[in-house]
Amino acid sequence: MFQVIAASLFISAGGVFPLTGTHVLDVLVTYFWFVGITNAVNMLDNMDGLASGVVILAGGTLVVLAMGASPSSGTAPLAFALGQVFIAALLGFWVYNRPPASIFMGDSGSLFIGYALAAMSVPSPLNGFMGINRGETVLGPLLALLIPAIVLSVPIFDTTLVTITRKWRAQKATQGGRDHSSHRLVGLGLSEKRTVWVLYSFAAFGGVMAVLMQRFPHESLPLLGFFVLILILSGVYLGHMKVQTVEPHQLPPVWTPVVSQILYKRHAAEVLLDTILIVICFYAAYLLRFDGVISQPTQKAIVVGLPIVVASCLVTYFLTGIYRGQWRLISIADLSCYVVGVCGGAALSLAVVTLVTRFDVGHSRSAYIIFGLLVFIAMVGSRLSFRLLDALLRNGSHSKNGNHKRVLIYGAGKAGKLLHEEITSNPAMSDYVVEGFVDDDPHRVGRKALYARDLDFISVHYR
Repeated sequence: MFQVIAASLFISAGGVFPLTGTHVLDVLVTYFWFVGITNAVNMLDNMDGLASGVVILAGGTLVVLAMGASPSSGTAPLAFALGQVFIAALLGFWVYNRPPASIFMGDSGSLFIGYALAAMSVPSPLNGFMGINRGETVLGPLLALLIPAIVLSVPIFDTTLVTITRKWRAQKATQGGRDHSSHRLVGLGLSEKRTVWVLYSFAAFGGVMAVLMQRFPHESLPLLGFFVLILILSGVYLGHMKVQTVEPHQLPPVWTPVVSQILYKRHAAEVLLDTILIVICFYAAYLLRFDGVISQPTQKAIVVGLPIVVASCLVTYFLTGIYRGQWRLISIADLSCYVVGVCGGAALSLAVVTLVTRFDVGHSRSAYIIFGLLVFIAMVGSRLSFRLLDALLRNGSHSKNGNHKRVLIYGAGKAGKLLHEEITSNPAMSDYVVEGFVDDDPHRVGRKALYARDLDFISVHYR
């Protein structure tokens, strides 16, 4: 109730999302934004220095966005000065709140900075409407909401991940727990300090994407799609981490396992992801084909052809067996299946679009070739993303302290590589540290493996 009252003060002063053109709907969206961001920052305050550091980066992004605004008076918007004061105050706090923290934020601090951040991120006269160009762009008025959402992507991502995973387990989203994104990263083997810096990097990356979308509105759709794709892959990856045990009396309702099995067997998440990839790559192909300038006939051709392309590609992917594989086990042998599926999908899309539209003005055959190349790279990259995240987050997270067990791997061939990957990626084996490889091939002495550059080969000869 008090959060709504506090939001009413800002809304009554004219701070409303210029989103739909209908004042009532815009006001409701603004209320939802205030309550959501205020509580998202509060939920993010679950580790030393995390919330304060992320808010500093978000505030810095808002200052940069306010600098990009061009008010008619020629003076910088008020949010430019307020943002600098906001950041300076938080920096003084962060010095003592960073890990290991000596002072803590508490609810009064996190709710306050969440409210202030929500107010400064609403496109309004306070920040010169962030200089967002909503005219003649594909996303149009949605930019007024999407750019602030990307600026605050870390608290929104964390709250969304916690809410979905708890609802999936039939738990209350409002109850406390150690299942936030930060806790899941720690569960991967990272220290709390490294976890905080990983989320700092993510917040900085979101800020860069928001500034790029402001400065290059015509390329905002592929930029948005690329960022959302990273969010989805990260959410799916972290969602698989088991960070809580469920007591017998907390078991989910009967329908939850049924839905889980249906979604798992039908690979609904993969289909949804591929749909997003197809849409992004199709639009990006036309952008590349026409050097970033899309005319009205071309936009109409994209709108007409997009649903045909999505349906044709998904049917082809299903028939070629792309959805029968497992992401974590993808190998070179699977690439032939993806080549056939992607080429077949692009060819079928071109044939159906030609049959339906007679290839009117605005369509481009070369764009479909570019589309095939882009979607192949995007699909293979998405399948390899779990292995990439394993390499970035798990490998090297085994600390070499006095309690670790030193291991030598006998054999530096394929079996040795598989064992090395298992030791470095399995949290249950975090106490083991590989020191080197033992092999009877003298030619391997002194050489390094691509998958273990910091380890040595030791040659042993037998009679």
